[in-house]
Amino acid sequence: MWENKTNSTEIPSIKLLEERLMKVERILSQLAEEVKEPKKEMKYLDVASAAKILGLSRAQMYILMRDGKLPYTHVGRQRRLILSDLVNYVKKGYQPARKSII
Repeated sequence: MWENKTNSTEIPSIKLLEERLMKVERILSQLAEEVKEPKKEMKYLDVASAAKILGLSRAQMYILMRDGKLPYTHVGRQRRLILSDLVNYVKKGYQPARKSII
């Protein structure tokens, strides 16, 4: 049923296909490098997700944005915050714990 034929016409065509496949793989890997997903810290978050990360309510988030303490951008009619901006906000307000007197 399945015979192993090694005609001289099949071998060059297989080699040609292998070469073309390698070329396609190279092109795909180059495209993958160009179209990388943004870094995690550059990821956009909606207000509810950002509030959850900071442990605040949505109303408190809107107050922080209104007062200019948290930068944001509009995507359509919705506000979006960048994760790295949330991290910077937390770092600004961070106060190390004081040593205990005990």
